[in-house]
Amino acid sequence: MNEVIENEAELFQPRQTTYKPAGFAFAALAILFVLYQFVGGGVTLLFIGGQITSDNVTAARVATMLSQILFLLIPTLYLAKRQHGRISEAFSLRIPTFAESFLALAGMIVLMQLSETYLFLQGLIPIPEMFRQYVDLLKQAIDEAYQILIVTRTFPEMMFVILVAAITPAVCEELMFRGLIQKNFSLAYGNVKGYVLAGTIFGLYHLNPFWIVPLIALGIYFSFMQYRSRTLLLPIAAHLINNGAATAGVYLFGNSESTTPTVFIAAESEPSTAAVLGSGMFFAVIFFVIIVQYIRVTETVQDRQYSHD
Repeated sequence: MNEVIENEAELFQPRQTTYKPAGFAFAALAILFVLYQFVGGGVTLLFIGGQITSDNVTAARVATMLSQILFLLIPTLYLAKRQHGRISEAFSLRIPTFAESFLALAGMIVLMQLSETYLFLQGLIPIPEMFRQYVDLLKQAIDEAYQILIVTRTFPEMMFVILVAAITPAVCEELMFRGLIQKNFSLAYGNVKGYVLAGTIFGLYHLNPFWIVPLIALGIYFSFMQYRSRTLLLPIAAHLINNGAATAGVYLFGNSESTTPTVFIAAESEPSTAAVLGSGMFFAVIFFVIIVQYIRVTETVQDRQYSHD
């Protein structure tokens, strides 16, 4: 058994790949980053006239959605076929069991609460005065762009934004990160290193320094789900829930710069640090229990994978 674990990367080597998996994964990341961030971003800015405003926000949303499809999804599918011969080799769409689905999505919801706890505590960290002005300007720029794209006033508008900000990225980004990239990292380095590396790069890819830790945590969790259940359907669903909940929350409760965790949102006063820490510890225990149960219910999937390979 020890020999199998030590040679995990060799165990999961594909019958045939066009390029070495590690080099291919990093090259694909660079290509897709340039295509989406620079080509897609540039086309979007040209399309809307250089700046997102309330007058052209619908056009900006459409351009953003099209950029994800044209500069992430389609190149990802092409690269998968180029590397593996068949697109299906990189994208497993096995139907998960009810137990897998319930635990995976419950873990997603609990992880969202843990992220809110972290952001609250992060907000308490003092910023040196010499850097405060620059940090505030960067945060303001990110918040303003986010607010214009995500804030909605009517239910139909909210549903459209969910399509743009939740459904489209859930499909495009998961096929890219949990499909193409994680597949090749796992072939190169083994499953555990593969999903940790893919999840970490997912967090860095979003270029939001204020959310970097929660984004990396989410990315690793999405990658862990794909590894254990051998399907992209669960991380796609979890990704959709995470983004969709944020969009629906802004529509229902309004946009706020407050970092107060959702569990304290109805409180009359700002929660104490001790209260937030207590709730965070509570959710951490629940998350641990969910992960243990999730590992148990996916043992048969893992056994089938090892016997197949």
